Amino acid sequence: MKLAYLGQLGAIAVGLIGCTKDTSLSASDQMSAGQALANEVEDSAGGFGAVNQGATAAPSCVTLSGDTSDPDNDSIPTHATLTFNCSAANILGGTTSVTGTLDVTDDQPAAIAWAFTGTAALHGAITTAGAATLTTDRTGSIKATQGTAAGPFELARTLVVTTVLTTARASVTMDVNNDWTLSYAPHATWTPGGVAITGTLTATGSWNVSIGSHAAEWTLATPTPLTLDPACDTRVTAGTLTGTYADAGAMHTVTVTWTGCGASTVTAR
Repeated sequence: MKLAYLGQLGAIAVGLIGCTKDTSLSASDQMSAGQALANEVEDSAGGFGAVNQGATAAPSCVTLSGDTSDPDNDSIPTHATLTFNCSAANILGGTTSVTGTLDVTDDQPAAIAWAFTGTAALHGAITTAGAATLTTDRTGSIKATQGTAAGPFELARTLVVTTVLTTARASVTMDVNNDWTLSYAPHATWTPGGVAITGTLTATGSWNVSIGSHAAEWTLATPTPLTLDPACDTRVTAGTLTGTYADAGAMHTVTVTWTGCGASTVTAR
């Protein structure tokens, strides 16, 4: 269980500032949506590794409960819950807060396997010294499976994210529906639940986004597989992710390209 949600709120806020309420995705809408997608992929990439690592590193405002035993020693708890009640001052003169729960269940508690189900029900908020506020609600689940003992290892994400940015002049809502799978192919033998090692990631599935009054369903692909590097905080250091969608009778593609740790760019055509 990872504590990545708090850090994502700032990135989402920056992206939404440029959004409009046009009937089609504007250039700024596409950039915002592309960056939100990049954040979701990096968050999923951080899920490969020891599932109980986030619990041991959690701050005091996060409470661990449930059955935290791990009889098969695969770093996946039998059935544990993290409850968040966190708030801290931010550089905008306001506060950043996170409340809610993350839950994980080992689907094969008697065997070392990449097999678990996690659920999320989180609410985050950023306030400022002025009139601007940003809230994000995340509800849904992830499902971990593996093909063979050597992989591939997969995380299927079904998650709904609603983000609302309110300023003195307007309010913008971005709704995202994740229904996609990230597949991890380690470059060497990897034991499920162990420390992640270098490998490649591929994404397939759909990512539905609506900003203001317009919605688009993106089909995801990784024409250049992503590189997972555990030495990088955001895990992804190279590769290309695309989201293709139809709008006003034409096909559009938003591309996220990683050129280093924490370095990604979004382009659209």
